[in-house]
Amino acid sequence: MAATTLGAAERAAGSADSPRGVLYLALGFGLLKVVLQTLAQVAMQHAGYGIFRDELYFLVCGRHLAWGYVDQPPIVPLVERCTQWLFGLHSLPLFHLIPSLAGGAEVALTGILAWRLGGTRWAQALAMIAVLLAPIATALAATLSTNSFEPIFWMLVALALIELARLAERGVTSGPVVARWWILLGVVAGLGLENKWNEFFFLVCVLAALLLTAQRKMLATRWFAVSVGLMVLLILPNVIWEVRHHWATLQLLWNDQSNGKNVHVGAVMFVVNQTVAWGLLMAPLWIAGVGWLLAGRRARPWRFLGVTYAVYLPLMILLHAKVYYLAAIYPLYFAAGAAAWDGWLRRAWQRRRLVPGYVALNLLGVAITLPVVLPVLRPAAEIAYMQRLHLRPAKLETGATAALPQYFADMLDWRHKANLLAGAYWSLPPAERAQAAIFATNYGDASAVNVYRPDVPTAISGHQNYFLWGPRGHSGQVMIIFGESRKTLAREFDSVRVYAQDTNPHVEPYERGPIFICRGLHGTLQRLWPKVKFWY
Repeated sequence: MAATTLGAAERAAGSADSPRGVLYLALGFGLLKVVLQTLAQVAMQHAGYGIFRDELYFLVCGRHLAWGYVDQPPIVPLVERCTQWLFGLHSLPLFHLIPSLAGGAEVALTGILAWRLGGTRWAQALAMIAVLLAPIATALAATLSTNSFEPIFWMLVALALIELARLAERGVTSGPVVARWWILLGVVAGLGLENKWNEFFFLVCVLAALLLTAQRKMLATRWFAVSVGLMVLLILPNVIWEVRHHWATLQLLWNDQSNGKNVHVGAVMFVVNQTVAWGLLMAPLWIAGVGWLLAGRRARPWRFLGVTYAVYLPLMILLHAKVYYLAAIYPLYFAAGAAAWDGWLRRAWQRRRLVPGYVALNLLGVAITLPVVLPVLRPAAEIAYMQRLHLRPAKLETGATAALPQYFADMLDWRHKANLLAGAYWSLPPAERAQAAIFATNYGDASAVNVYRPDVPTAISGHQNYFLWGPRGHSGQVMIIFGESRKTLAREFDSVRVYAQDTNPHVEPYERGPIFICRGLHGTLQRLWPKVKFWY
């Protein structure tokens, strides 16, 4: 019965949907995504925005290549290092070319998944348009981070499992083709874990879903063990790093939860935020995809993919995840939804009229909300626009109180902040400059100095991986400090003087504090260092 269902799905795709035609269509939509993201980058740079806070930190991590960091595995710092070497820091569109390409790959893979789930050409196009227009996909493709590559790894895992399920329905559970897909799955899953540990939860949910459905028979092969072995082999260097650093990432995650850094919402609001993040008007498409995979007759071979979402969503709610922690899984369900609509909208007029009208409605919605998704207007204009529309992205961290969304505010002011800190250093007499250290409590400020002002000593911090890099031999007798209160510093130093203050009204309040020149540390910086550890 399942084999018959699979055959019907393949016949529904039609002979016109040849692999070459599907790839050309996917490539076309992928390139369109790259072009649109690049144009958005041009608008962002013109509006006065620059490199995102976390990207500055990743650039500095890339100068200290390792198999792990407090807050991430090694892939993104390596990519950031290559990005700076290839494109420099002056052009935002070039600096963000790699995440734009990753966004294009996400769109293209969505179309390929829709095809492998039985969708015809128009269904593939519909699925790709949905992901191309989705607000959260647009935002995550605008900066280089672990989120840029996460959907690609997850979708390739899903593609491998879809192909293995198709083979299993035909009774093929061994042989070269099965081996190749299991090997691909193991390699992709391992690399995905080297990009972001969040994939671990996804893989656990996929495995649970397979065990809960008839597709568990796919696991009855030695190639499953080989796949797991490859995945473990690829992630092993990062695991060894974690062991040597006392599971630093788990310490960080625990601190995030216990210190109340992230905004926690109830289960209902969490689900609502998912629909908003992917576009309210597009929600019927991915919701249909989840429902079709769970109950659709044609979707029987891929039932485990629907169960995966049914397991993964409650898990993320239980863990108080941020809304974008689920972002990588949704292109799969857009693809499934398009395949489901392909079967439901059988009449030609439905496809010619209803679907284009639906897409046009979503295009209008995207045009209206684009300044809420990306900072394409100058800061004051952004604030006025959001107030006029009564729209604003959901708040993710409790400490974010700026008038701009935190994501936008963290693209402002870094070069200026670096110049202020460097100015404090160059204001010192030569004898004091020889021993002066620049310290920032936040990795964004320290990284801004290290990226934009190579003419001053390397800035230090206790934030995230900066703590592990240590005080770099500084005694602490002369320090330029940003991010601490005068009261705290007065307890540790003989002299505390304000040099300058950043007054940009559009950045977060904690980025507007004074820059202090401190002299006469009580004791040594090495003694004080354990107290500056700031992991969250």
